[in-house]
Amino acid sequence: MIEDSLRKIGFSPTEIKIYLYLLRKGNSYANKISQEIRINRTNVYDALHRLISKGLVSYIVKNKIKWFEIKSFDSITTYIKEKEEDYNKIKLSLIEDIIEYKNNHKNTSKALEASIFTGKKGLKQLFEEILTEADILNIIASKYQFKSTFGAYFENWHRRRVSNKIFLKTIFPKSYKGKINKNKLHQIKFIDDKYTNPTSTFIYKDVCLFVQWSDEIIAIKIKDDKFAKSYLNQFNLLWDNIP
Repeated sequence: MIEDSLRKIGFSPTEIKIYLYLLRKGNSYANKISQEIRINRTNVYDALHRLISKGLVSYIVKNKIKWFEIKSFDSITTYIKEKEEDYNKIKLSLIEDIIEYKNNHKNTSKALEASIFTGKKGLKQLFEEILTEADILNIIASKYQFKSTFGAYFENWHRRRVSNKIFLKTIFPKSYKGKINKNKLHQIKFIDDKYTNPTSTFIYKDVCLFVQWSDEIIAIKIKDDKFAKSYLNQFNLLWDNIP
């Protein structure tokens, strides 16, 4: 509808009624327009002056009375083009202002990132990430599942870990003492079996990785510096108190 179109390009309800009235009547004066569209004369005058400032309405004086009429149809086209130019300027200015505002009000805290991986394929992806991201890897192992689950990949992974100079510290259950083949750049301690659980914990940089070694392996990766620091503190406390 024409009313909706006029509203979308910035016409007020009173301006729409006056504009459509003048389209129908051709020309008229303020008192007559006020009576016909049943809007207060002061509001009609205000709306007429706004339409004049938009370049859409003009007037002539007859017997000291202003008669208002719509300018040529080209005027509405010109008005729309001017609005488009104004909107483009506003858009560019607004984008610049948003960027500047965002830069001035940056949130310095990092959002916690959590991801879930399942199966051997998902876990292998995480171990590959460790080889590229870690410098020191701390592990609280539940059992010796890495080797029993991955076999040859386990040996290959450790060779690449050593090649990448990633130092490894692992806490194993005491029941595995004498069963673990120690690799290079690897320090091991053992804790009483009663303190172990079915989930292995891997800590490096700002990452904590929790692996549930069930029939369908589930791994939860949490990336957050404060979270990782909290778990690293617990690991160090445990490590330092193991003889």
